[in-house]
Amino acid sequence: MFLKIKLVPSLICLKYIIAFIFFYPFCAFAIDPNSTDPIEIESDQATLDDKTGSSTYTGNVIISQGQTRLEADFIIVSSEDRKITSIKATGSPAHFVQLNDSLNTNTHGYGNTISYSTQLESLTFTGEARLLQDENSFSGEVIEYDVVKKAIKAKGDENIGSRVKIQYFPSSSTNK
Repeated sequence: MFLKIKLVPSLICLKYIIAFIFFYPFCAFAIDPNSTDPIEIESDQATLDDKTGSSTYTGNVIISQGQTRLEADFIIVSSEDRKITSIKATGSPAHFVQLNDSLNTNTHGYGNTISYSTQLESLTFTGEARLLQDENSFSGEVIEYDVVKKAIKAKGDENIGSRVKIQYFPSSSTNK
């Protein structure tokens, strides 16, 4: 029993180390309200309310800025003083993709809901969440990515018995 108690924290620590090594190259979420790059939004329908600072986009929605793209069925953008404060995208699944120039690779994120908060500086993938870079992957029911700390937290769903899964290939070009 004593051996198991010591082994479990070691495995947890190992998972965090692998996650850190795997996701260290990830760039910050580039739909950045402080960037000078324009934010482009395409959709089948759009509703904007300057008074509330809310805009709603429906039908094959694509938001892009620089090397980042967010695709979903439905997106709500909230803003204050014409600066984005949050983005919430839903889809089957919603898809986030970002090119990492230094590694010449794309990072893909999927979830039934993808949320971005400028205040929390975090990106959250919920519902069958996955992050992929080259052949490496990270999946769980919820994946939270702290943009500033470049830290990832993932959770399974105890109610349905899902767990976090990491697939890491040490020989991958992203980890040299």
